[in-house]
Amino acid sequence: MDLIRDGKASLKDAQDALYRDDPEMVARLHQTVTESPWGHSRLAMGDYGLLEELPLLSDPEGLSGKRLRHDDKAPLRPQAQRKERGVIVKEMASDVSLWGDGDLSPDCAVMPDREALCRLLQENCWLKRAPFGREQSRWFVTDTAVEGGYGQTVDPSNIHSLKISGGKKSFPFPVFYEDKVRDVIWTLGWDIILNTVSALKDKKARLAWLLTHHSYLPNKTLADLSGMGIATVERRRRENDG
Repeated sequence: MDLIRDGKASLKDAQDALYRDDPEMVARLHQTVTESPWGHSRLAMGDYGLLEELPLLSDPEGLSGKRLRHDDKAPLRPQAQRKERGVIVKEMASDVSLWGDGDLSPDCAVMPDREALCRLLQENCWLKRAPFGREQSRWFVTDTAVEGGYGQTVDPSNIHSLKISGGKKSFPFPVFYEDKVRDVIWTLGWDIILNTVSALKDKKARLAWLLTHHSYLPNKTLADLSGMGIATVERRRRENDG
């Protein structure tokens, strides 16, 4: 469906395709599109990459980063099992009810921010970073998670226009189904990380343990969890890498 660019869809089809958006807003937009000479602008996702061009995310030896030739067949990717809004990573990171009651050591960060949560999800095979479009990379729900019915990557490529809707709505993004979010969070072991850090006697010991077992976390998260400054975390990370 090429709703935004060409206005060919019926209102029902548009509202069905744009199920994440307010139906009344979709109706107004649909009316504007169908009654106005928008033309056939191609300033949309197709100019930057297509979700179906990605290799299977469970196959690191696939065509990652390569666009398909005209005569190539797109890899078979698992299809989303549901049609619902889902919960974005930012919402998961900001939901206090998912991350304990806050009675841990004040030196510990009780909730991960969005970037830390993405790293945790990646480490536990829920998300994967993959090339997409012109010198870009995006987070995608892994094939295994899609097949298991835990979430999907929302692909607005033929629904939203980059020029009209902007990048936040025009590029793919991961969501997890609301009734599966707690199951996903449980697998991350965030409570174990917090409890272990809280039990360590000093900041130096905390940082050493974190760099040994959870170095994939962002520097800011490691600093918050250990109580060390970000500059110290960066220096210790360089020493470990060297």
